[in-house]
Amino acid sequence: MKNLHYHFILAIFLCSTSVVAQLDSIQQLPEVLLTDSKLVHFSKGFKVEKVNDSIVERNATSLTETLTYNSLIYFKENGFGMVSSPSFRGTNASQTAVIWNGININSIFTGQTDFNVISPLNYDNISIRSGGGGVQYGSGAVGGSIHLNNTYTFKKTNKTNVGMRYGSFSTIAANANTTQTWDNHYLNVGVDFLRSENDYDYVGKGKINKHGQFLRFSAKVNEARRIRNGVVTWNSKYVYSDRNFSGSLNTIGKDAYKDIATRNLWQLQKQIGIFKTKASFAHLYEQFRYIPDSEKSNYDQGQANSFIGGLQTEVLFKNKIRLNGKAEYTLINGNGDNVGDNSRRTLAAVLLLNHKVSDDFNYGVNIRKEFLNDYDNPILYSADAKLKVSDFYSLRINGSKNYRIPTFNDLYWYAGGNIDLKPETSYQVAFGQQFSTGNLKTDVAVYYITSEDLIKWVPKNGGIWEPENISETRNFGAEVTFDYTVDIGKSQILNLNANYSYTKAEDLKKEKQLIYVPFHKATGSISYSYKKLSIYLQGLFNGEAYTTTDNSDVVDAYSLLNLGVDYTFPVNPNIKLGGRVKNVFNKYYENVAYRPMPSRSVEIFLNFNI
Repeated sequence: MKNLHYHFILAIFLCSTSVVAQLDSIQQLPEVLLTDSKLVHFSKGFKVEKVNDSIVERNATSLTETLTYNSLIYFKENGFGMVSSPSFRGTNASQTAVIWNGININSIFTGQTDFNVISPLNYDNISIRSGGGGVQYGSGAVGGSIHLNNTYTFKKTNKTNVGMRYGSFSTIAANANTTQTWDNHYLNVGVDFLRSENDYDYVGKGKINKHGQFLRFSAKVNEARRIRNGVVTWNSKYVYSDRNFSGSLNTIGKDAYKDIATRNLWQLQKQIGIFKTKASFAHLYEQFRYIPDSEKSNYDQGQANSFIGGLQTEVLFKNKIRLNGKAEYTLINGNGDNVGDNSRRTLAAVLLLNHKVSDDFNYGVNIRKEFLNDYDNPILYSADAKLKVSDFYSLRINGSKNYRIPTFNDLYWYAGGNIDLKPETSYQVAFGQQFSTGNLKTDVAVYYITSEDLIKWVPKNGGIWEPENISETRNFGAEVTFDYTVDIGKSQILNLNANYSYTKAEDLKKEKQLIYVPFHKATGSISYSYKKLSIYLQGLFNGEAYTTTDNSDVVDAYSLLNLGVDYTFPVNPNIKLGGRVKNVFNKYYENVAYRPMPSRSVEIFLNFNI
């Protein structure tokens, strides 16, 4: 490890209120605590959706699969299990922040997270926050953010879960998770494993997916200890991924990719008078090895260490005003065969305010300023509000200024990096309405995003590609979500869920739709439960998406249907057996040009609660 010089100069006086208003749907029971409280207390005017545990269980292969069928985020994959990147409200993958227990974990090299290397089974709380979150979460939170949280509790707990899955294309998976509490201690430990030959048919093409094998292993430790007037927590994560990259319709894959990520977060929370103070320190490590030919020993590699220290304080004024202030220092050291040896230092000051004016109305105002980087850092700000008009109708509105800083690849890539790049800047506003009556819940949202100084790699003399700040884009659209649950008889429950989005994402210079942003996406599910038996259908529709900047080529629209069933044994309710058929009608489809996705497949699973 290289010599590191980092100073931690943090001093801040801040405050916050413990809002007693009606809590959002992501709020846990009082005895279960989130490590990222900002998601609850400073997102009142934003759309925040929690992914339920039952949904995760039905789409457990990867976070890509979980969110593809249960959110309005569009994912493009270079073949199943390969690199997966999101488009959130028409923004690109590096404009979607992935937040692990309050820490932004997007790669320092690419500026994004590969959703196929994340197991959704490793987290107690997965939430989707729509809209700009740059003030709270920093670079990349433009279209929205995905939150992966681990909770803790000191309520007496002694449970262990073990799951096994087997499916088509020689796919095997297993996971184990145990949670124990004693005295003032909480401990959660888990592992997850997935391996597949991934040799699916290209429907109607007379070919199979070759060179697409992949393996993923992850482990976690989450620990908490209650101390006098506070709590100490430790969250730790390890992920290893080894993939051969699939070819396309016209080529046979040869390259491969191996990567390792470790994350550790230590936090000390103390109540000091009226102040809730939290000191935190995090270490993130990422390492990759790209192998151009998997039959040869040559490879390119890179690694990065990120050290993040923070101090924040909250105070509550008369149960109405929550004020939170944070100072955070980040040191990043990265090196690689293609980017050299470089570092980045950032000092950020953040102030968050939420005011509960009444039981029916509250608003928030937030601001962030960063220092020490080698380029100008814009002041970020946001404001949001939520109004409960009646028992069944409420309104919300939010607006924000957000940004994305250049990645190490953008700045230092050996054959074209540009150290003069400026951060991308975005402005967004969103308006939403919630309707709730009986068992029916509906949400309608519209949004508008404008971005400038977008970083784009363009060809230069000699065929070399270089990044420049040239693009301006405009995104706008509408989203509708619908959920209805009804008790149709003794021990019988029917649930209907549907989501639809229209997205217009335009390059203002070309007056063309951005690539890999479909105008339309819809998902839906129907589930029926009778006592211990549950049957469900999942549907997905992705409209056509352009694959070239002049909009001359597209990947065609497609629709998919999955069918699943699970059964909990009456004689032993700790055992659940189930299975599902994916792509029931064996449709051919692509979400990246010339990269076929899987044919019909079958998966069975067995879960134990001990």
